[in-house]
Amino acid sequence: MKKSILSLLVVAAFVFSVTSCGGKKANENVAQEEAAVVAGNVPKSLLTEEVKTETVQFLKDLPDSDIPYRIATGEVKLGVGNLSFMLPVAKAAELATPSQKARAIGIYFADFNVLKALGQPFTDVENVLAKLTSDLNITFVLNILKEQVPPPTSKEEFAAALKVQEDRLIDELAVNNKVDVQIEILSGATAEFACVYANPSLVVQGDATSAGLSDNMQKRLQTLSQITSDLTVYYPDLKTLGETINPLQEKVTSIQTARNNSAAILGIRDALLK
Repeated sequence: MKKSILSLLVVAAFVFSVTSCGGKKANENVAQEEAAVVAGNVPKSLLTEEVKTETVQFLKDLPDSDIPYRIATGEVKLGVGNLSFMLPVAKAAELATPSQKARAIGIYFADFNVLKALGQPFTDVENVLAKLTSDLNITFVLNILKEQVPPPTSKEEFAAALKVQEDRLIDELAVNNKVDVQIEILSGATAEFACVYANPSLVVQGDATSAGLSDNMQKRLQTLSQITSDLTVYYPDLKTLGETINPLQEKVTSIQTARNNSAAILGIRDALLK
């Protein structure tokens, strides 16, 4: 299988680190050290600025999570009586590990934006996000989420505002050396948006595939899958994350496919928190 650009950066960065400070002995062991990278035996402390920067750019290049703005502009309709798929706020009290909490932040992040787009109460979800972000010492995430998005004077402007919000989230987490947390959050949010796709009350004007919904979702999942695979060498928990969300790709090829796989999609979302 062809290695991704990020995979090659991981190998190059690690090999450079051992050759630049290990002299002749390090040079003799480059092949062994590269094998260690591929095998996933790289210490987290060796995450270089180059790899971090490349990861941030990969995440920023994710297709937009455009469900909230499409709901807000009426292009997509979601029945407010069919929101039981959303993660119950009581679930947050059951979460114990940092990974579970980071993924839950992503899920509630998606719910928060959908509820705001629908004009529905979101205080309970906001309170849960406040607790979880405090637990992980990333309260700035909630501050970014709460910033007012301007009224949709045009769909493009509204979409751009939400994109800026997501990019700021990615940047702030990277600055705070929480690359793994940002991947967990974005994966949780993507899984929750997949649940929106599977909702039987979802109505899309025109063909959903040509509208870009399914295409965007699949590209988003493919990129997250690649990143989780590449960075497992630094963050072992990402291996489980990738294995959990990978099956979503074949279940969101269309809105109808998502509806047919509703139970499985909800099961994948819930598995992120186990």
